[in-house]
Amino acid sequence: MMPEGSPSEFTKTLYGCEPEDISEVVILTPFDSTLEDLKGKADNVKEFRGFIAGFTGQFNGSRGTVLNSRIGSPAASDCTYYLRFTPCRSIIYTGLIGAFQPEIRVGDIIVPTAAIRGEGASKYFVDEAYPAVADFRLLRTISAVLENAFKATETGLHYGPIYTTDAFAAETKEFLEEWSARRLLGIEMETSAIYVLASLYGIKAASIHIVSDNPVVKKSFFDKLGEEDIEKREKCYDLLLDVLVELVAKIR
Repeated sequence: MMPEGSPSEFTKTLYGCEPEDISEVVILTPFDSTLEDLKGKADNVKEFRGFIAGFTGQFNGSRGTVLNSRIGSPAASDCTYYLRFTPCRSIIYTGLIGAFQPEIRVGDIIVPTAAIRGEGASKYFVDEAYPAVADFRLLRTISAVLENAFKATETGLHYGPIYTTDAFAAETKEFLEEWSARRLLGIEMETSAIYVLASLYGIKAASIHIVSDNPVVKKSFFDKLGEEDIEKREKCYDLLLDVLVELVAKIR
């Protein structure tokens, strides 16, 4: 049942704040570490302690909110849905993704232009035929900032469709081969739900993922990565934090 009533009741429960405490630009992440690292780059921080943890602060003079939307599409879809009752107008989601194509390396970045709705949460809000796509204008801004930030690095930037799933265990050899052959770039657990819910309620959304693994070339999420892959992923993460800070100011 869709909720009715005062928006402040929703935001107090879910985020632990008033609606106006949320900024127009919101960064979502499923990781406590990313939340804390971004907090360290913000000034005038106001923390929230609802069901979903987060904060609003100043990033180089521009107001932005960061929320831990948790892992998986059910939590991510609810987090996105209730942002409709706040000033939020743009969402940047950032997390990890497994690559489907052999040329995509650990430590690269994938920016999903669209996502197959393999998760189950978004179907409760709209028919499964509804497309999960990123906002085009937001993608253009993200692309420009990423291309500039990573131009002097070896990090590959990849744009295209991905698969959003609800189950690691479903990633069988046959599954990987099927979607790799269809030229999807990777697989993760939140993007399609965020894209669908944001689009339904007039919020722009786009994702930026660091490639954490590539099961197609025997570097699965459960395999031990080599030192070179770990170092490349860490360098990518550090630079991506600076990109997110810059995007808070550029997105309006």
